[in-house]
Amino acid sequence: MILNFSPDINRKRGFAFFILIIGFFFLNTSIRGQLADKAKHIEVAELIKKEYNTKNYKNIYWMLDSVMKKRTTEEKLIDFYKTKLFDNYGEMDQLICTDFKTQFYLFTATFKTTQLDLVLACSPDGKIKSMGWIPHKEKEAEHIPLKNENYLSDNAKKTNWDLKVDSIVKNFMSNGSNCGLSIGIINGDEITYYNYGEVKRNSKQIADTNTVYEIGSISKTFTGILLGQALSDKKVNLIDDIRKYLPEDCKNLVYVGNPIKLMHLANHTSRIPRMPSDFESQPNYDMNNPYKNYSKKMVFNYLKKLALDTLPGVKNEYSNLGMALLGIILEKVYNKTYEELVSEFITKPCGMKSTKIVMSENENKYFATGYNANGEPTTHWDLGDLAPAGGIRSTSADMIRYIKANMQEASEKFKLAHSATFNTGSGTIALSWFVDINKKGNTQIWHNGGTAGFSSFCGYINGKKLGVVVLSNSGNRADYIGIGILKLLQ
Repeated sequence: MILNFSPDINRKRGFAFFILIIGFFFLNTSIRGQLADKAKHIEVAELIKKEYNTKNYKNIYWMLDSVMKKRTTEEKLIDFYKTKLFDNYGEMDQLICTDFKTQFYLFTATFKTTQLDLVLACSPDGKIKSMGWIPHKEKEAEHIPLKNENYLSDNAKKTNWDLKVDSIVKNFMSNGSNCGLSIGIINGDEITYYNYGEVKRNSKQIADTNTVYEIGSISKTFTGILLGQALSDKKVNLIDDIRKYLPEDCKNLVYVGNPIKLMHLANHTSRIPRMPSDFESQPNYDMNNPYKNYSKKMVFNYLKKLALDTLPGVKNEYSNLGMALLGIILEKVYNKTYEELVSEFITKPCGMKSTKIVMSENENKYFATGYNANGEPTTHWDLGDLAPAGGIRSTSADMIRYIKANMQEASEKFKLAHSATFNTGSGTIALSWFVDINKKGNTQIWHNGGTAGFSSFCGYINGKKLGVVVLSNSGNRADYIGIGILKLLQ
């Protein structure tokens, strides 16, 4: 029997772990056939996470290749994911690629109470050739505590509001893997800031409103607003065929006569994959700073070979590459760099002096050190030509200015950026912003972000003067803090 459940007690943590091994005779056994690159493995791992969190375990079974399906049954796999994983550990907060071992990629999965490692091998078409869940092994040299009850905070805990915010933050900061957190809150005409933890582990230096964080995919909302600017300037139209702005050899970006339109890039319905399959072939590829050298030329070379799998504008699938392409197109439209566009149309008008893509040596002094989901220090990410998808760095003070400008719809570009362009069934997508109706019946406009060592959330209640920004120098997701504060505000 290749499907093996075997209990292993980790006494240090007090958790009972179960190991699932599918398709492994021995971990060093040769896997026949070509393996996919890292980008494809990350794509498959993210899909596993999605199906797991939505309890669609049978979809994971159908991701197995034909050999794997002969070695186990759908019922056994579903039983493992439900009873051994979900019933014990709940939802998976994060799944990050941490290593490569000869024939397998290693991912660390963070649950609410523990961490496990996923060992994964996939074929180039995304079929799972081998998959194993094993206990996570801490790196002994790091000495990262499981719990941290003595973190720093400037929250005075004097008012009822102080205490409510602190109650939301407590679980996040008590996790020893997490380092620091900065929060900005808009409540009517009042703005309040709270800071927790450290800008660098063991530095005893608490963050403040000038501490710089990577905001990750919140950068996409900047790109959406720049598209709103181009619409306002009548330089583009939402229904423009993107091939109008691309090299001639990208003429293949069409499906049965239906081209990708600018709108499709902004609402993630373009059918351009989340990441390019040749991602690791960039010059001097570094898994610790993975986007740095993936150039515009590589983007175009990838796109000219891409065959769309269905009609653009019909199915929503989040795409970093699609949003980066939108930024590249806007650069061409204005004949300016992306950073110049962000500065001219967003950061300067909003008074956001500390929001940058490329920072000076002096500005770097305010840059927090990032830590991954395991609490290990990470390299700051440089997204280069893919910056429109996630390359902006900012502070809590600047991001509050940004949220205020969006709330006030200070100019037409903001209003255009918030207008719905695609209905997902559970909400809508505007020009990169997510828009949904919450349980209070209020319209909530938001986005989140994450890099290897940072996580972020920003959102507001439309027409209510209620908003929040959460920035963390920890790779563990901090969305629930922002969402929880928005609920309190209402």
